[in-house]
Amino acid sequence: MKNLYYKVRNGLAVILIAAVVTSCTLEKQLPGVWQISSYTDQQVDGSATTATNVGTIEFNEDGTGSNDLEFKVFGSTTTDQKEFNYTLGEDYVTIKPRQRTDSLTVKTWLVMDNTRNSQKWKSTDNEGNIQTLELKKK
Repeated sequence: MKNLYYKVRNGLAVILIAAVVTSCTLEKQLPGVWQISSYTDQQVDGSATTATNVGTIEFNEDGTGSNDLEFKVFGSTTTDQKEFNYTLGEDYVTIKPRQRTDSLTVKTWLVMDNTRNSQKWKSTDNEGNIQTLELKKK
């Protein structure tokens, strides 16, 4: 019984340390300008749409940022230039608009891969579709 207690306690300590390290790492690595090298929208029916090099997203150290996106949908070019506020969690980034307008990036993204020069984020919408962003540091 005592052995089980120590195993559980040590396991929880490892999880807590990993969470703190991940959060600190994300906080240090995120500020700067990131190229959105790929955006994929995976539909619940299995179909997917991918766009490459759709623009940039900038994160400032003070929790503010902006995006400058340009992409084509059915042959029509769409631009999206917005300012936002963001907060960081252990393994997620929540982006909130400063204005009441919608944006491709306004939501909570789970950080799947986090390195100094690249990141991979995933999120879902209200219909169960999965969006994936692949970012490269500029």
